[in-house]
Amino acid sequence: ATASASASASCSPREREGEEPASSVPTPARKASTVRRAGGSAAGAAAAAGGGAASACAGGATGRPDDDRIGSEGVCSAAAAAAAGAAPSGLTNAVGPAPSVAATIAAVAGSVSPSAALSKEEIANLASLRSVADALFSGIEARLRAASQKEKDAEAACEAVRLQQAAMEQKHREAESALEAERAALQAQRREFEEERERMQSPSCRRSDVLSLNIGGERVVQRRRSTLCALPDSFLAARFSGRWEQEVDRDEEGRYFINYSPELFLPLLDFLGARETEDPARDIALPVGPDNQRPQFQAMLRHLGILPAVSFLDCVATPYSDLVNCDYGLAFELTPKGNALNLLAVEASAGCSVTAPVTAKIYICQGTLMRRLRQRDEWQVAAIGNLRPGIATRIELLEPIRLQANTQHCLYIATNNCCGIAFGGNSRGGEVSGQSEDLAIYSARSAGSALHFSGFEGFLYWHHFNGRLEYTLADGM
Repeated sequence: ATASASASASCSPREREGEEPASSVPTPARKASTVRRAGGSAAGAAAAAGGGAASACAGGATGRPDDDRIGSEGVCSAAAAAAAGAAPSGLTNAVGPAPSVAATIAAVAGSVSPSAALSKEEIANLASLRSVADALFSGIEARLRAASQKEKDAEAACEAVRLQQAAMEQKHREAESALEAERAALQAQRREFEEERERMQSPSCRRSDVLSLNIGGERVVQRRRSTLCALPDSFLAARFSGRWEQEVDRDEEGRYFINYSPELFLPLLDFLGARETEDPARDIALPVGPDNQRPQFQAMLRHLGILPAVSFLDCVATPYSDLVNCDYGLAFELTPKGNALNLLAVEASAGCSVTAPVTAKIYICQGTLMRRLRQRDEWQVAAIGNLRPGIATRIELLEPIRLQANTQHCLYIATNNCCGIAFGGNSRGGEVSGQSEDLAIYSARSAGSALHFSGFEGFLYWHHFNGRLEYTLADGM
């Protein structure tokens, strides 16, 4: 900058205004000042940024109208110094350009004539050099931005990894807590098992003990412990085996309390007494209970584990509220497979177009359907109840109906309404509508008459029964 200012001061006012001097022959003083300006500009640009020699040379060459006659010594020396990675003479701390720029500068510097002035072609070469340097710096900036973005992405990835690791550590802690809780529960169960084993080995409870039973708070009777344990696989036998003495209900006087009425529990006590004294090979039938409390009696037997658990055959292929087929009645065949069954209840529904529950009567018989439909005397009434429209309705049978194994039986649901019983879609005769491991149900016929056992004549249309059957294995009876 100092060199440029000195050169400007040494020029005439006409030269400073950009006009051509009177004599076109360059004087030694003008040549020296021009060289100083070019060298100073190149050195300043090189010191400002790596590879700036090209910009300095190009700027110095085109800064004034008479720069096409500038002497090339100072420019070429500055370019050569920048290409070599060192500052021109008299300058320090210059930054050398990248190797590709250095090679380009060297090539351009070598093409500059050592004559006293730069030609237009040389000036164009220097301008091209400046464009190359600018493009290189733009590429460097782009790579720096890409590197910065990659660094941000790496930081985001590290943060995601830290969050995932924290989540895994939390899950690990939760799993350890759950494992500790499960271990504590197992230890508690083990202690209970040990206590139960000690109670079982305790001689305080004997089968010959006479127990006082308070039945429903109405009667007090005495029975031996062995009588109450006559059915060893039942819940009743486990309850009075002596293992649960501290958990059996007792009244204020210490008597065992039975939470059933005498009408329900006394017939069971008589049955258990007969089982204890009779020959084990003799089959003794279970009592049916009071006539007006048979469902309650059956429920008590199931609760005490004397009757087996209830099983279901589910044939509900369509929700009850979506059924569109309905008629006065529906009859179908059902066959137990390997064991005799006790049919307990039937679930079905009336058509959705019905506004009130419909009275339904359930008939059952043994034999094939097409033959028994013409033999009304072979059927027995099994249950009477109401079917609600579009809603599952359970009708419990008056008493369990025994179905023989591998034998065909028929079930007929009859109503007095044209939409009294809803059923599934069309089927074919003899097609299985639903089955379980114990029982199979076959396609059904609809009745088109309010008169029971009528309306099955005419065209043979078969349908699927849409409902459920509730049953138990007959061996438990």
